Formats: sequence, structure tokens, C-alpha cells
Amino acid sequence: MPSFEIYLGYPDEALGVGPLTAILDTGADSTLIPISLLNQVGAPLSDEARLRSHWGEWRTVSLFTVDIGLDNVRLPAVEVIGDEQGEEIIVGRNILNRLKILFDGPSNRVEILSS
Repeated sequence: MPSFEIYLGYPDEALGVGPLTAILDTGADSTLIPISLLNQVGAPLSDEARLRSHWGEWRTVSLFTVDIGLDNVRLPAVEVIGDEQGEEIIVGRNILNRLKILFDGPSNRVEILSS
């Protein structure tokens, strides 16, 4: 599965947690980050929302604001879902749609392209 390394930081401060492996999921609307990592950053809670899983079940989730860095790109104040169940970082379209990305399947490589 395609993945790349990211860094996390409190909004407008240093990206202090990482590098962390993040899975790219073009089918996910939002980005999920384990609560334990958001706690390390001290990411502020911004809201609650309802999430529907790929199995169709609904649950209430907490939304957090965090800065995300990858390659030479810093995405400030990204709203992410605090995942209480999983241990993986899942990068969804709320981040992917901001980037130009090359998926090179035969080489098993993901590259963030310059704008």
C-alpha cells in the first residue's frame, strides 16, 4: 500500500513528532491519526463529528487541529480525526487533494511533486 513519512506539530509551532509512516487512502474522506500521537503533540480538540466506517456503522469522533509536514511541504491547521481504535495514520482526501502526488506502482514509490 502506498505510504510516506510525515511529521506532526502543534499549530504554528515546530513539527516535533516524527518521522511517522502514514498510509495514503484515496477512498478516505478524512485523515485519521491515533489519539496517542495527537496527545504527544498536544493537538487542540476542535469539534466532534459523526463518522461512517466502510462497514456502514456510525460513531461519534473527536476532531483535532494539527500541522502536518511531509517532504518540504507544511500543511497548517489541518483538521483530523482522533482515532481511538487504530494504530495507523491514514491520510485521506482532506490532505491528498492539497498535493500533487506521483504514485509509481512498478517502483513502489510515492513522490510529492512541487507545485
